Formats: sequence, C-alpha cells, structure tokens
Amino acid sequence: MHDRFSQQVNEWRGDIVRFARDLIRTPSLSGSEGAIAEFMVQRMRELGYDEVLIDPAGNVVGVIRGEGEASVVLNNHMDSVDPGERSNWQHDPYGGEEVDGFLHGRGASDVKGSIAAQIYAGALIKKLGIPLKGNLVVTGVVQEEEAECIGIQYLCDETLPEMGLKPQLFVLGEATGLNLYLGHRGRLEMEVTTIGRTSHASAPWLGSNAVYKMLPVIAAIQELSTTLPSHPFLGKSTVTVTNVTARPGKHSIIPDRCTASLDRRYLPSETLDMILGQIQSVLNRLQTQDPEFKGEVKVRFSKETTYRGFSKDAPKHMAPFLTNEDDRFVKSALGALEGIGETPQFDKWYFNTDGSYTSGVLGIPTLGFGPGEEKYSHTPFDRVSIDSMLRAAAGSAAIAEAILGGK
Repeated sequence: MHDRFSQQVNEWRGDIVRFARDLIRTPSLSGSEGAIAEFMVQRMRELGYDEVLIDPAGNVVGVIRGEGEASVVLNNHMDSVDPGERSNWQHDPYGGEEVDGFLHGRGASDVKGSIAAQIYAGALIKKLGIPLKGNLVVTGVVQEEEAECIGIQYLCDETLPEMGLKPQLFVLGEATGLNLYLGHRGRLEMEVTTIGRTSHASAPWLGSNAVYKMLPVIAAIQELSTTLPSHPFLGKSTVTVTNVTARPGKHSIIPDRCTASLDRRYLPSETLDMILGQIQSVLNRLQTQDPEFKGEVKVRFSKETTYRGFSKDAPKHMAPFLTNEDDRFVKSALGALEGIGETPQFDKWYFNTDGSYTSGVLGIPTLGFGPGEEKYSHTPFDRVSIDSMLRAAAGSAAIAEAILGGK
C-alpha cells in the first residue's frame, strides 16, 4: 500500500505543485483568510472528500469518513505573516516561483506547502479506497500566527463535537523538515508597568520619573533570566524585554507611566502562577527598597476577530506541550514513516503551534510532521522543497493508515 502512496503522489505531482503554488499566491494575513479558505474547500470537494465545510470562526474542515467517531486530525493554519520589506526578497513573496526544486514565497514553509501535502494525503486515502476504523479529518484554522489559538480552540470546542468527531491524535503540518516533532516550550506575554508622577522636564525634581523606576526592574529581569530552568529535550526557559514605552511620551514632560513588554518561554514544569509570581517578587523587593516605587504586572490580552466575524478576547499565552516518545501514536507514526523509506528524527520547535491547545490544554496526543524547514519560516528566504512536499503527502497518508486503517 505504501508503494501505492508514492506512485499516486508522483502521478499527482503537477497538481500538488500547482495547488501549493496557488496557495502561496493567495495572500492570507491573519484575519483575512477567506480567499484561501474557499480555495481549500474547492480543492477538497474536487478530490472527493465526504464532507467539507467552513465553520462560523472561518476554519476549513474536510472529512474522509470511516466507522465510528474516533478521528485523526491533520491540521495546519491558513494565515501567514506579512512579507515585510519587499526589497529583502529575492523572489516575489506572492509569486510562488519554482526554482531549483523549491517553491518560493511567503508561507511556503509555514505552512502552505504542508496544506497541499495534507489535503492530498486525505485524497490518497480516498482514492486508494483504504478502509478506516475512524475518520480522517483535514483542517485549516484561522489566526494561529497572531491570535493565540482562537481558531483551533473553536474547532476543538465547537465544530468537531458538532460533527460527531472525537480526535484521538493531531498531526500538525508545521515545519519539521520531515522529522517528527513532539513539542515546544510555552509562551506568555506580560506587561510590567512602573508608576511615577509627571512634572515639567525643566523641573524633574517635582515629578517621579517612571522610566527611571523601570531601570532596576529590567536589570532584575535580566538577572532572573540566568536562573531559569532547563529541560533536556525542550531546552531552556527564557524571559526577555521586547519593548519599552513611556507615557505621556512628550519631550517636555516627565513620564508617569513606563511599560515594558516581556516575552517568557517556559517549560511544562512551570505554571502561570509561578511565572507571574517571579515578576511580582521583583516588584515587591524594589518597593521595600524605594518607598516611592509602584509597579504592577499583568498578562497581555488582545481582542481578535476572524474574517467571518467571530470575536474573542484572548490572552497572549500558548501553553507548552511534550508528547512522549513512547506514546503509541508516536510509535505508529514512526513505524509508518520508516515503512515508506523515511528516517525521521525526534525534535521540537522553537516557535509555538496549535499543539499548545490540542495537547497543552486538552491533553490530546499531538505530533508534528511537515515538509517545511523552521529556519525559513517568517524570513525573506521562505521556501519549501517540492520533493519534501510530495514525501509529506505520502507520509501523512501512511500515518493515517497506520492509526485508522482496517475495519
């Protein structure tokens, strides 16, 4: 059967490449994924998916039905980040140019090459008539890049249950270079604010400069970063200052507010209470040293609205997750890939994924397998290997068959 996967993928090579190219040519910034969603729906229907829909949040869901409710979900996000300065690109970011065996352009590696691979993986199962003891679900979710999992959350909490689908495994198509990725650190965005008192800049002694009050906070956070724990697989926890602003921000006024944005990457052994408590301890210590010191810390929130009008206030937080190498689904996926000649290694992402919700919150086994390379994501060198994309289609189908195949 696995030889038939590769044979069929090779027969479809031109179609898969053209589809991926057209996906790259379709801009899909966060909150503006409507065009790419319709394009995906059209292709799924052409390929014979049993059910295809766009849910109220704007997520795309395609289903190859088997027996029962248990499901394997092949998941990607539809949004891509802005290309930025066009002069930094050697290739048109929305050109989808094929050069030297690669498709180039924004989202090629993260994750439009993978979208094509996963959709055609579902088509392989359908075309070859593989009996399933569950359902193969292929999804494209909205606003993964900026909206902290609101797309995958709606998919898991609302859409899949309404469709009678119970995921037992998520396979994320994020960039893994055809390796099997098992997790990543969590991410939390915080804001620390110091509070002062305005005065005219010509008489600074009449005020209390909130920027000066922030300086020891930043120094303490830098020191804190050297004490954070490490994990043998996921790496080290980090905290860093990413932005500093002052209010009212006028040249002749002593600022009464200074806010530092913090990026905190953390391990499964750490909790949000621990993380916030570390920063609060810094503020408490400084307050004992300086009676005029006033500071506060909070998690950042943002209100996000999808292209279909679904809106939610979302914390800027993505949980860590780690799937055990000995998990039965990991073993099945590894065996399936080795069975078609792949030699995947276990690894992890440095960035965050929808696994933060599927595994980190819901506890559903989650792994990553995709054709992209993480080093090209969000860069002007964004590209995906055509060979890897075709192998990812065959590999994703092999994983699905290994877990769902047979009645």
